[in-house]
Amino acid sequence: MVVQFKKEEEWFTFYDSQGNLIERKTEIRFDPLTGESSRLVYDAGLAITPPDYTEAAEQTGGKKCPFCPENLLKMTPVFPKEIADQGRITQGEAVVFPNLFPYSKHNGVVIFSGQHYVRLEEFAPSMVKDGFMVAQKYIQKVVQSDPKAKYASINWNYLPYSGGSILHPHLHVIVSESPTNYQANFQEKVKAHGEENDLLALYEAESSLGERWIGEKGNVAWMHAFAPKSHNDFIAMFPRKYSIHDLDEQDWQDFGEGLQAIFATLTEQGFASFNMLLNIATDLESKQPVCARLIPRFTLGALSTSDINFFQALHQEPLTYKVPEEVAAKARIHFQK
Repeated sequence: MVVQFKKEEEWFTFYDSQGNLIERKTEIRFDPLTGESSRLVYDAGLAITPPDYTEAAEQTGGKKCPFCPENLLKMTPVFPKEIADQGRITQGEAVVFPNLFPYSKHNGVVIFSGQHYVRLEEFAPSMVKDGFMVAQKYIQKVVQSDPKAKYASINWNYLPYSGGSILHPHLHVIVSESPTNYQANFQEKVKAHGEENDLLALYEAESSLGERWIGEKGNVAWMHAFAPKSHNDFIAMFPRKYSIHDLDEQDWQDFGEGLQAIFATLTEQGFASFNMLLNIATDLESKQPVCARLIPRFTLGALSTSDINFFQALHQEPLTYKVPEEVAAKARIHFQK
């Protein structure tokens, strides 16, 4: 497959109240794998003020939080025996248990920190490693006990702007008989291209061009999306790992260390919250590498306006004020550190 980075420009011409000409460019970019479009729009000077949840943490943590250490084993549910003999699955300090309000046939919640409020700079790679390793163990147990459940993902809503309803950091692990729209669309586009290694082609093209390339550590490569789904859109790819069964402890350690650079890049821009999806195959026949995407979430202005409007929510067309190549350049500096 030949990866094509296609974009088009549109210009809106108008005048200010004094009769001076104003021209504004909208750049429409097309995802090289799916063909989906996103728009790079005029940036009037997006300034983000990161939220501080210190006071909220004091009000909601400890005895008031079901995920804090004093409540975790008393207030959270347990899995049936075929999933976990002891009711929950652990890895280091991380633990996974059932979601009381599931999004899917199988939905585990992962707690990987005893600290109620963890800022971006406080996420140690070992913490991330244990959290994702216990999620991996859960998926493997589910697949072993339920062969029909084959669509898996590890998901992270960090802080309230992202839709996270509890401040305590946690992951959602989803395993379903039905793919999400994202999973189904990508699978369909791969088949339409007639190629088995679309993600690998993207990996090779981006690493060669370097424009949106961030860096690579171990089996984990980082780049910025050409047609981003938000104002930053970081892609992590495991180019030599194809399923849940291929990943080992070092892979997750490398992933955690890469995330440190991404978190530093978000912090530099004033972002403090994000959504992340790690899509992962459950069968040994998969030809697509394990891949994750991470986008920031925030509010705008004095009214705390949502970063998502009709364009993203209903037209399903992502918008970004940030130039992908410029964001990637910022991230490379942190990655090299």
